[in-house]
This record gives sequence, C-alpha cells and structure tokens, in this order.
Amino acid sequence: MRYVPPFEILKAFMTIGVENGEPVVSCSYDDFITMVRRMIAGIEVDEKWYLEQYPDIAEAIEQGIVASAQEHFVNDGYFEGRRPFPIRVNERWYLMNNTGVADYVRQGRLVSGQQHFDENGYDEGRLPFAL
Repeated sequence: MRYVPPFEILKAFMTIGVENGEPVVSCSYDDFITMVRRMIAGIEVDEKWYLEQYPDIAEAIEQGIVASAQEHFVNDGYFEGRRPFPIRVNERWYLMNNTGVADYVRQGRLVSGQQHFDENGYDEGRLPFAL
C-alpha cells in the first residue's frame, strides 16, 4: 500500500449521530463506494499477475476500454471480488485457525490451505495469516 487517505477526508462522506448513547455512522451508497475507492486507491496492483489471472481485463486494456489493471481494480475489480496481487497464506496459521480446512487437507480433499484460500477462503473473508 502506498497511500491511505486521512480519516478526516473519509468522515466528510458520513453523517455521524448518536442512537441510544452510541455513535452511529450513515452515508449514501454512492458515498460509501467513494470512500472504499479512496481506501483501495493506494493498493499496489501486480499488473502482470492481475492480467494473467483476469484475461478479460487484459483484453479490455488491449481494446482501450480500461486504462490499466490498477484503474480496473479500483473502479470495478475490488467490487467484483478480484484480488490485486497473489495473497500468500501462512499455511500453519491458516490450518490452525480453519480446522475444517485442515481436515480436508488431511483427508486429501484439498492439497493445502493455500488452495482453499485461492478457491474459496478469500471470497469467504477468511484471513490468510495473523494480522
């Protein structure tokens, strides 16, 4: 990541109130998408990997429909569930924290936690390693 927008900039898209003594934040869907785009704009997309993984985007770039993998990821790719770069799983941690996956690996139904993460885990929101 090369850039993270200041929180004060993101707060400008929100309405902050109080309900039952607790802070509550709301915003329009368009403002929410704008905030997410601002947050992910600083993520460095691995252009070569992205275009190998997503040949439809490589073709769109060749046709001049999309300027770059970075642009596609920020404007559409993230929202379509595409990853900006290969995400490497800490195999030991992943299997310890996803015991069902570990069972599948032991049974030979999966080769590794990495395979699970690549095929399902990312889309399920599983962490690939401890944060």
